[in-house]
Amino acid sequence: MISEEPADLQATIEQTDSGEQQYVLRALCDHLSGIREELSGIRTLLEAGHAASEAMRGQAQAYLEAQQARTQEYLEQVQIEPEPDFYPFVELPAGTEPRDLPDGNRLFTLPDGMILRTTDDQRICVIDAGEQQVVTPGPGTAVEVAPGRLYTLVESYLRSTQEAAGISGLPAGIEPTAMGAERFAVDLPEGIRLDVDHRERFITLINPAGPIDIIGIGRIEGIGETIAVRLLSGGAKGFQCGQSGHGGLIEADGTIHLGLKSGLDLVVRFQGEAIDDGAPENGCSGQCGIDCEERT
Repeated sequence: MISEEPADLQATIEQTDSGEQQYVLRALCDHLSGIREELSGIRTLLEAGHAASEAMRGQAQAYLEAQQARTQEYLEQVQIEPEPDFYPFVELPAGTEPRDLPDGNRLFTLPDGMILRTTDDQRICVIDAGEQQVVTPGPGTAVEVAPGRLYTLVESYLRSTQEAAGISGLPAGIEPTAMGAERFAVDLPEGIRLDVDHRERFITLINPAGPIDIIGIGRIEGIGETIAVRLLSGGAKGFQCGQSGHGGLIEADGTIHLGLKSGLDLVVRFQGEAIDDGAPENGCSGQCGIDCEERT
């Protein structure tokens, strides 16, 4: 900020003689007067620039406030639609109308008229052109609702509890996945996959090295390896897998006690009652009470 200079500030030269010094002092006076005028001009320019900057800043501030007011007014007038909730599907065609049902399931009406409905057993009921069918997810999280027409399900939707799958002893953080009606799968440590089929009442062990073991009270079969079976009293069976090293016991009601080679012990209990078709039990333990061993 340039301070005000007293208006009466002027160089005063008093003539004392008429010698050479008189002309030197007069030249100095003229020079100082020139500097004073230049400083006054610079001051005027600075003040004008400052005033122009303040004016531009005020105009910019007024413009921003006006734009902010218009934007707020626009947002208040526009109704923002929430993102559609297609759970348990990852995505469905635009225009699909979801609806929650009283039983906790969900119904989706697609733009072409197809209707998809979730079920209590993690399957999808498809209603199209007056016909109804229930489809099972798979492979993975995909579900084919029509030939060549697949939608992806949220993985958590297919997650089931250990109790629902009938499996106890699983490590913390590992949960079964519902693969369809009364079927569950779980990925175990060391790359082993365990499938449980409650309808057929058997389990399938898929080993990373290749062998597949099918184990149940009515069926024991090894694909790619041999399984030694012992018939025990009371209708129970013991088994030992030759290559994978798994073993265990099958109770007469179908409950499977499974010991993996890694040391993990699991118990699989099947839902519902065992089906008794009246057929004699395989082997002789059910007839004579003697423990027999089936040799492979």
